[in-house]
Amino acid sequence: MYRILVKPLFLLCVGLSCVTHSIANEEYPTRPVKILDGYSPGGGTDYLARYLAAKTGPDFGATVVVENRQGASGQIAMSTVAKSKPDGYTLMAIPNELWSVAPLLYKNLPFNAERELVPIATLAEVPLVLTANPKVATKTPQELIAFAKANPDKLTFGSAGAGTTHHLAAELFKSMAKIEMVHVPYKGTSAAVSDLLAGQIDLVFSPITAVLPHIKSGKLKALAVAGKKRVAALPDTPTIAEAGLPGYESGVWVILVGPAQTPNHVIDKWITQTRKVFSTDDARAALAVQGVEPLHMSQEEIRQRNRDDMERWRKVIGDAKISIE
Repeated sequence: MYRILVKPLFLLCVGLSCVTHSIANEEYPTRPVKILDGYSPGGGTDYLARYLAAKTGPDFGATVVVENRQGASGQIAMSTVAKSKPDGYTLMAIPNELWSVAPLLYKNLPFNAERELVPIATLAEVPLVLTANPKVATKTPQELIAFAKANPDKLTFGSAGAGTTHHLAAELFKSMAKIEMVHVPYKGTSAAVSDLLAGQIDLVFSPITAVLPHIKSGKLKALAVAGKKRVAALPDTPTIAEAGLPGYESGVWVILVGPAQTPNHVIDKWITQTRKVFSTDDARAALAVQGVEPLHMSQEEIRQRNRDDMERWRKVIGDAKISIE
């Protein structure tokens, strides 16, 4: 009798296990999901995270909230996610610099991106724009370069902080143009743009989201786009490569990440969701107003692009002797 029952009981247990596993996969999420942003509200990552959260909550049948956790150039939020339980309830929208640049700049990061985090999906590409205060007489990158060569260290440029993509974009520009300008670091893009508007600094390599309204109103002027192609929001603004520095390219792209060991069914659900959200005509139109373009990449493509970024910026950081304790 015992032998007769063993097999049916075993099969029943296996069956129940499969059903339980299937239900667990289908039920995510059963409670609120947090998407962290390591910067102040109103930035490019914040905008994208909130757009994703607003569209995803109803689709998932659960609350999806965005929490701004500022500090240490995004490292506090990134460390929080890296140390979180890998269950899909704590995620983060990050600019590429937190993955590919931070390890080159900081000796003691509170996280190891390669070991402790998993890239889930790309959200969008946020172009950088070489933006000037109207008092700066130059109208093109060529004129800017000529002026800077004739007046070393007279021009000032702001950034969201030492070692940020904004800073490195300017250092790459300086290196390729063989000019000298003075760097003025701020604690975030909004502070740098505020001083640019006030005429306290001359230039900023800014995410388009922070400067587009001011460019449209005439309070600031766009000299060039830093990416490899023009952007629809500024169709008459050339790329820096077009305008005299062939091969120049820099930009910000935003990734959704989670703790390492996040279950595959959670990752797959978010991959499907991000593509659904950012592939609609409504999303493209909403992002176009901000000058942003949706970006779809596989996990391996994300890792490869991060490796490419690290190689590009390693040389810039070394040549500019940028060091952050």
